Amino acid sequence: MAKIKPLISWLKLGLVVPDHHFTGFSRRVTQKKKRMSSNVTMKFLSVISLCFLLCLYVRRVSSQNAITPPRGWNSYDSFSWVISEEEYLQNAQIISDQLLKEYGYEYAVVDYLWYRKLDGDSNSRGFDVIDEWGRMHPDPERWPSSIGWKGFKDVADKVHNMGLKFGIHLMAGISTQAYDANTPILDTTTGRAYEESGQVWHARDIGYPERSCKWMSNGFMPINTISGAGQAFLRSIYELYTSWGVDFVKLDCVFAQDLDYNEIHYVSQLLNELNPSIVFSVSPGVDATSVQAKPVSGLVNTYRVTGDDWDKWKQVVAHFDVARDFAAANLIGAPGLNGKSWPDLDMLPFGWLTDPAVKKGPHRLTKLTPEEQQTQMTLWCMAKSPIMYGGDLRHLESWKDSVIFPYITRIDTVKRGRKLGNIKAQGSADAGLRAWIATGNNGGQSPLGEDIYIAFFNLNDEAATMSANLDDLGTVLRGRQLRGLRGREAWTSSTVVLDDTLSMEVSGHGCTLFVFNY
Repeated sequence: MAKIKPLISWLKLGLVVPDHHFTGFSRRVTQKKKRMSSNVTMKFLSVISLCFLLCLYVRRVSSQNAITPPRGWNSYDSFSWVISEEEYLQNAQIISDQLLKEYGYEYAVVDYLWYRKLDGDSNSRGFDVIDEWGRMHPDPERWPSSIGWKGFKDVADKVHNMGLKFGIHLMAGISTQAYDANTPILDTTTGRAYEESGQVWHARDIGYPERSCKWMSNGFMPINTISGAGQAFLRSIYELYTSWGVDFVKLDCVFAQDLDYNEIHYVSQLLNELNPSIVFSVSPGVDATSVQAKPVSGLVNTYRVTGDDWDKWKQVVAHFDVARDFAAANLIGAPGLNGKSWPDLDMLPFGWLTDPAVKKGPHRLTKLTPEEQQTQMTLWCMAKSPIMYGGDLRHLESWKDSVIFPYITRIDTVKRGRKLGNIKAQGSADAGLRAWIATGNNGGQSPLGEDIYIAFFNLNDEAATMSANLDDLGTVLRGRQLRGLRGREAWTSSTVVLDDTLSMEVSGHGCTLFVFNY
């Protein structure tokens, strides 16, 4: 099991992996089974939580959106839907106070049902706070600064004053509550109800109740986004929310098995018009495919490619094939809305968490072992997924900051990597052994140089000795003299010299990360 010292040394490296392109590849491997055990302490996991929060810092120097995968904090894994204004601002303040924003963690996102009264549940009907036009407003009991239909303006201002960016979760379409009440559609150009062809349009004229959201059937339904009234409704929503100071929009029940391309397209147009700097994310990712994602990727900045990821090892394992497929489809870092777009492997369920859809805040520690958290974080980094920490930040121990800051600040946004092809070798996939490769530019310290990152992953329960042949590496890293290259293994701080074979024993559910200075 990796010790705390090697964990910190991983962060000392600066990990420029996210600044560059990558893909997965297979490896020749030999297995050496070995039973392993670990004595996991809460303190150890807290170290890992903070370290993972601080990885992959990129100082943005471009005005374009999501030039690197967005990173920050999302409330869902720790608070489900019951987070309050006080709890949210406490977490945001911790990001600011501990300077996490300086490491690229700049978004503080309120996840779903911020408008639902506590009398309801996660799939209630009729417990939401809506205005006369059917638009969602924060529940004033949980968000007292919103009293008087002020929305999130005060909260967003406080977040901005912290140096962070404010994000909210939205559901696609219109709420069943607005549909049941048949609220009129606001025409923001006149300030009155929308009229077309001599008709005043209402919620029931645009909603499709027979196609309600699959995972929140009592909550929301899609709308006719082709009609003038449907577009007027969406405009009224996004004009309101942008007026609050929103920087990040996560639109749910609109992608993958709930795909509504027309709404994604129109919302993308609206955001580009109203505030081009807003980062646009769509969800969920259940049954998402690269074919489905290609026409969407250019309209958004991130899009979920899996279902909800919780702290279960089998869910971590399931992400490997998904990450491989989207890398092979050339979708990672593809052109997006006013910048780039990134397949999203979901939030990181580390630290103090809650449970899916419950009416309860953080009450338990993650079930993932330290090795499993290392594996998940390393894959997310190599696959250039957005990094959204899910745990309650109030349970992080601030004294650990000092051992991290001096090293992370070395990283910048210089990009010199290129996409790499698959290595064909006898295989590891069926045996639960995986490997990824990426190139970097030495954290910007050597602009003419380049780092090589190689990650081994052992998804099996028992330890295995994993090996990569130098010839196989050469088929991907063409034109480079690899023999004799010196580097280090990030988790153990051990020195490595690249000879005929790159080999290391990897614990069950664990990983290893080699960094070579080229």
